[in-house]
Amino acid sequence: MATAEVRVALVIGNGDYEIVGKLRNPVSDARLISDVLSGVGFDVTALTDLTEDQMGEAIDSFVRLARDADVAAVYYAGHGLQKDGENYLMPIDAKLGSESAIAREGISLNDLTAALADVPISMIFLDACRNNPFAEALMSAAQSDGRSAGIKRGLAVIRTPGDMLVTFATLPNTVASDGADENSPFATALSQHIGTPDVEVSVLMKRVTADVMAATDSEQRPQQLSQMMTEFYFNRSGSETTAPKQSAPVPVAQKPERSLLTVYPPRVSVGEEVSIVADLTATCVPSFFNLSPGRKFTPIPLEFFKQVSLANGQTRFEISPGSRFGLVVQEQDEKGQNMLGYFCPPASLVDPETLKLVLREIVANIRTGDEDGTVDSADYGAVRYQARPYFIE
Repeated sequence: MATAEVRVALVIGNGDYEIVGKLRNPVSDARLISDVLSGVGFDVTALTDLTEDQMGEAIDSFVRLARDADVAAVYYAGHGLQKDGENYLMPIDAKLGSESAIAREGISLNDLTAALADVPISMIFLDACRNNPFAEALMSAAQSDGRSAGIKRGLAVIRTPGDMLVTFATLPNTVASDGADENSPFATALSQHIGTPDVEVSVLMKRVTADVMAATDSEQRPQQLSQMMTEFYFNRSGSETTAPKQSAPVPVAQKPERSLLTVYPPRVSVGEEVSIVADLTATCVPSFFNLSPGRKFTPIPLEFFKQVSLANGQTRFEISPGSRFGLVVQEQDEKGQNMLGYFCPPASLVDPETLKLVLREIVANIRTGDEDGTVDSADYGAVRYQARPYFIE
């Protein structure tokens, strides 16, 4: 048995800003990264659209939790800016009427790194360099007054304390893309690599960098700042016994409740394909389905899926372009927000009427926004399900 690491993560997505308008993707970015980190054994606190007070309380609570952890990770998506070389993360109620308000209304990145410095291994991922109306307005005001602003675009280079990795979504003093699709280029790339078995984090981040550059025609290049001396693997196959500070993560198979479902692209038209990828534990023999806006429930046969055994003990079920079978949008398919998902029926759940009741409850939960959950049957116990949206135009 591998020594169990205590892994904790705080994921924040701030998008609905009161003064400068809404960012398209931070909330969906936060959900994506939360799912992926949960899948590799992190106890994740995922929060969205936080005010200054809420954000401060969330970070304080997380810092207390991280004191007893072996690994702590923070992912932040939203607005951030720098003043006089110091970086600040912006809550949704920030007003920033002047430069002096930045330190008062923002969350200092230096304070966060200092608070996590004593955690054996810590990582901070900042998708916070997006085109920023706060910074533009303050720089413009300084120019109008004939003075030099202490504010620059993007984030400033920092010095990382302890065994810490800090990653910016793009180079210092430059701006990152919010993304034209459901997620930012950085969140998309990070989510695709975290679950890869047996890749040390410094190598993993090189792969993330390559993917972001490819997705943005080399206009955006993530930057890693680190003095880490310890190797770290998000996902490690094998079961050698290792002390926590040597960073041998618990194989995902030891956490049977962790599963990951991805549906893309977020919007499709007639004739285009929808892709679905589900990394599921051995305890789940899934039944896949499509749920239309009109609540039409359509099963998707399991034989349509390419199935691959992963090194972490899970099985990947996949339908994507180039597969033997494809999910091609037809003219008769209902337009609007559809859902693709699966549920894990117990082998003994064969009674058609009971199955109908379970499916009705799953559909009702999904329709109310509960995309990850379980329904309880008196005879068969908990039935787990997940679903993700896509929009047919």
